[in-house]
Amino acid sequence: MKIRGIFAFLFIIILFFIGTAAIYAQEERARPIEIYSLGQQNISLSAGLMVPLFFSSFDGEISSTNLSLGFTGSLRWSVHLNNHLLLGVEIGGMLCKSELDNMLLMLPVTAQAAYVFHVYPFELPVFLGIGMNVIKYEDQSHIDFILKPGFSSLWKYSSSWSFGLNFVYWWIFQAATGSQDDSMARMGHFLEITPTVQYNF
Repeated sequence: MKIRGIFAFLFIIILFFIGTAAIYAQEERARPIEIYSLGQQNISLSAGLMVPLFFSSFDGEISSTNLSLGFTGSLRWSVHLNNHLLLGVEIGGMLCKSELDNMLLMLPVTAQAAYVFHVYPFELPVFLGIGMNVIKYEDQSHIDFILKPGFSSLWKYSSSWSFGLNFVYWWIFQAATGSQDDSMARMGHFLEITPTVQYNF
Protein backbone atom coordinates (compact mmCIF):
# COMPACT_ATOMS: atom_id res chain seq x y z
CA MET A 1 0.00 0.00 0.00
CA LYS A 2 2.87 2.34 0.78
CA ILE A 3 4.36 1.90 -2.71
CA ARG A 4 0.95 2.35 -4.34
CA GLY A 5 0.43 5.54 -2.37
CA ILE A 6 3.79 6.89 -3.55
CA PHE A 7 2.97 6.10 -7.18
CA ALA A 8 -0.46 7.74 -6.81
CA PHE A 9 1.14 10.87 -5.33
CA LEU A 10 3.70 11.09 -8.16
CA PHE A 11 0.98 10.49 -10.77
CA ILE A 12 -1.14 13.34 -9.37
CA ILE A 13 1.87 15.69 -9.39
CA ILE A 14 2.67 14.80 -13.01
CA LEU A 15 -0.96 15.23 -14.15
CA PHE A 16 -1.21 18.58 -12.38
CA PHE A 17 1.98 19.82 -13.97
CA ILE A 18 1.05 18.62 -17.47
CA GLY A 19 -2.34 20.33 -17.22
CA THR A 20 -0.82 23.55 -15.90
CA ALA A 21 1.91 23.57 -18.52
CA ALA A 22 -0.65 23.03 -21.29
CA ILE A 23 -2.71 26.02 -20.09
CA TYR A 24 0.41 28.19 -19.81
CA ALA A 25 1.61 27.16 -23.25
CA GLN A 26 -1.78 28.08 -24.73
CA GLU A 27 -1.68 31.50 -23.08
CA GLU A 28 1.88 32.03 -24.23
CA ARG A 29 1.00 31.34 -27.87
CA ALA A 30 -1.67 34.01 -27.63
CA ARG A 31 0.69 36.51 -25.96
CA PRO A 32 4.39 35.63 -26.46
CA ILE A 33 6.83 36.87 -23.84
CA GLU A 34 10.48 37.29 -24.84
CA ILE A 35 12.62 37.53 -21.71
CA TYR A 36 15.86 35.72 -22.54
CA SER A 37 18.16 35.56 -25.54
CA LEU A 38 21.15 33.51 -26.67
CA GLY A 39 24.03 33.61 -24.18
CA GLN A 40 22.15 34.78 -21.10
CA GLN A 41 23.01 32.69 -18.05
CA ASN A 42 21.74 31.77 -14.61
CA ILE A 43 23.03 30.15 -11.44
CA SER A 44 20.65 28.28 -9.12
CA LEU A 45 21.18 27.16 -5.54
CA SER A 46 18.75 24.61 -4.08
CA ALA A 47 18.52 22.87 -0.71
CA GLY A 48 15.81 20.84 0.97
CA LEU A 49 14.19 17.45 1.44
CA MET A 50 15.06 14.09 -0.12
CA VAL A 51 12.38 11.37 0.04
CA PRO A 52 13.66 7.79 -0.46
CA LEU A 53 10.89 6.04 -2.41
CA PHE A 54 11.90 2.43 -3.17
CA PHE A 55 14.42 0.13 -4.82
CA SER A 56 13.47 -1.99 -7.82
CA SER A 57 15.18 -4.85 -9.63
CA PHE A 58 15.41 -5.02 -13.41
CA ASP A 59 12.89 -7.89 -13.15
CA GLY A 60 10.31 -5.55 -11.61
CA GLU A 61 10.60 -6.55 -7.95
CA ILE A 62 10.13 -3.64 -5.53
CA SER A 63 11.61 -3.33 -2.05
CA SER A 64 11.86 -0.69 0.66
CA THR A 65 14.95 1.51 0.87
CA ASN A 66 15.01 1.28 4.70
CA LEU A 67 16.29 4.86 4.62
CA SER A 68 15.19 7.93 6.55
CA LEU A 69 14.17 11.23 5.02
CA GLY A 70 17.33 12.99 3.95
CA PHE A 71 18.82 16.35 3.05
CA THR A 72 19.87 17.35 -0.46
CA GLY A 73 21.45 20.41 -2.06
CA SER A 74 22.69 21.39 -5.51
CA LEU A 75 24.34 24.13 -7.54
CA ARG A 76 23.40 24.54 -11.22
CA TRP A 77 24.75 26.75 -14.00
CA SER A 78 22.77 27.15 -17.24
CA VAL A 79 23.02 29.13 -20.46
CA HIS A 80 20.10 30.12 -22.71
CA LEU A 81 19.98 29.04 -26.35
CA ASN A 82 16.85 31.17 -26.78
CA ASN A 83 13.88 32.35 -24.73
CA HIS A 84 12.87 28.79 -23.85
CA LEU A 85 15.79 26.37 -24.19
CA LEU A 86 18.70 26.04 -21.75
CA LEU A 87 21.72 23.79 -21.37
CA GLY A 88 23.62 23.46 -18.13
CA VAL A 89 25.59 21.49 -15.57
CA GLU A 90 24.54 20.59 -12.03
CA ILE A 91 26.49 19.23 -9.07
CA GLY A 92 24.71 18.09 -5.94
CA GLY A 93 24.70 15.94 -2.87
CA MET A 94 22.35 13.89 -0.72
CA LEU A 95 22.71 12.53 2.80
CA CYS A 96 20.41 10.19 4.74
CA LYS A 97 20.53 7.39 7.32
CA SER A 98 19.70 3.71 7.19
CA GLU A 99 17.73 1.91 9.91
CA LEU A 100 21.11 0.90 11.39
CA ASP A 101 22.17 4.57 11.57
CA ASN A 102 24.71 4.16 8.74
CA MET A 103 25.08 7.18 6.48
CA LEU A 104 24.36 7.04 2.74
CA LEU A 105 26.08 9.75 0.68
CA MET A 106 25.33 10.44 -2.99
CA LEU A 107 27.11 13.04 -5.15
CA PRO A 108 25.53 13.35 -8.63
CA VAL A 109 27.07 15.35 -11.48
CA THR A 110 24.75 15.83 -14.45
CA ALA A 111 24.44 17.63 -17.76
CA GLN A 112 21.01 19.21 -18.03
CA ALA A 113 18.64 20.40 -20.75
CA ALA A 114 15.53 22.46 -19.93
CA TYR A 115 12.51 24.03 -21.60
CA VAL A 116 10.93 27.04 -19.87
CA PHE A 117 7.26 28.02 -20.05
CA HIS A 118 6.72 31.74 -19.31
CA VAL A 119 3.67 33.31 -17.68
CA TYR A 120 5.03 36.48 -16.13
CA PRO A 121 5.88 36.78 -13.28
CA PHE A 122 6.17 32.97 -13.19
CA GLU A 123 8.41 30.53 -15.04
CA LEU A 124 7.96 26.75 -15.30
CA PRO A 125 11.16 24.97 -16.37
CA VAL A 126 10.85 21.30 -17.35
CA PHE A 127 14.24 19.58 -17.36
CA LEU A 128 16.21 16.36 -17.63
CA GLY A 129 19.64 15.71 -16.12
CA ILE A 130 21.88 12.84 -17.26
CA GLY A 131 25.16 11.90 -15.66
CA MET A 132 27.03 9.98 -12.99
CA ASN A 133 26.33 9.48 -9.31
CA VAL A 134 29.09 8.77 -6.77
CA ILE A 135 27.67 6.66 -3.92
CA LYS A 136 29.30 5.92 -0.56
CA TYR A 137 27.79 3.66 2.10
CA GLU A 138 29.93 2.47 5.01
CA ASP A 139 33.21 1.25 3.42
CA GLN A 140 31.67 0.72 -0.04
CA SER A 141 31.75 3.26 -2.85
CA HIS A 142 30.96 3.14 -6.57
CA ILE A 143 29.81 5.26 -9.49
CA ASP A 144 26.39 4.72 -11.11
CA PHE A 145 24.39 6.19 -13.99
CA ILE A 146 21.62 8.62 -13.00
CA LEU A 147 18.64 10.29 -14.68
CA LYS A 148 17.05 13.34 -13.04
CA PRO A 149 13.78 14.43 -14.70
CA GLY A 150 11.92 17.23 -12.98
CA PHE A 151 10.24 20.61 -13.05
CA SER A 152 10.32 23.88 -11.13
CA SER A 153 7.89 26.65 -10.36
CA LEU A 154 9.70 30.00 -10.15
CA TRP A 155 8.48 33.46 -9.20
CA LYS A 156 10.46 36.13 -11.04
CA TYR A 157 11.05 38.70 -8.31
CA SER A 158 13.15 40.96 -10.58
CA SER A 159 15.13 40.77 -13.81
CA SER A 160 17.99 39.21 -11.84
CA TRP A 161 16.39 37.12 -9.10
CA SER A 162 13.85 34.28 -9.06
CA PHE A 163 12.57 32.13 -6.18
CA GLY A 164 10.68 28.87 -6.28
CA LEU A 165 10.40 25.14 -5.69
CA ASN A 166 11.88 22.09 -7.46
CA PHE A 167 10.41 18.60 -7.83
CA VAL A 168 13.08 16.21 -9.13
CA TYR A 169 12.96 12.42 -9.55
CA TRP A 170 16.31 10.70 -8.98
CA TRP A 171 16.43 7.46 -10.99
CA ILE A 172 19.68 5.64 -10.20
CA PHE A 173 20.90 2.56 -12.10
CA GLN A 174 23.15 0.48 -9.87
CA ALA A 175 25.11 -2.39 -11.41
CA ALA A 176 26.19 -5.46 -9.43
CA THR A 177 29.63 -4.84 -7.91
CA GLY A 178 32.55 -7.05 -6.91
CA SER A 179 31.52 -10.66 -6.38
CA GLN A 180 27.79 -9.87 -6.51
CA ASP A 181 25.60 -11.82 -8.90
CA ASP A 182 24.03 -9.87 -11.79
CA SER A 183 20.65 -10.36 -10.11
CA MET A 184 21.82 -7.90 -7.42
CA ALA A 185 21.71 -5.05 -9.92
CA ARG A 186 18.90 -2.65 -9.09
CA MET A 187 17.49 0.83 -9.47
CA GLY A 188 17.04 3.44 -6.77
CA HIS A 189 14.09 5.85 -6.80
CA PHE A 190 14.18 9.10 -4.81
CA LEU A 191 12.15 12.33 -4.84
CA GLU A 192 13.79 15.71 -4.28
CA ILE A 193 11.66 18.62 -3.03
CA THR A 194 13.80 21.74 -2.71
CA PRO A 195 13.29 25.49 -2.40
CA THR A 196 15.55 27.27 -4.89
CA VAL A 197 16.96 30.71 -5.60
CA GLN A 198 18.11 31.66 -9.10
CA TYR A 199 20.31 34.54 -10.23
CA ASN A 200 20.04 35.60 -13.89
CA PHE A 201 22.81 37.52 -15.68
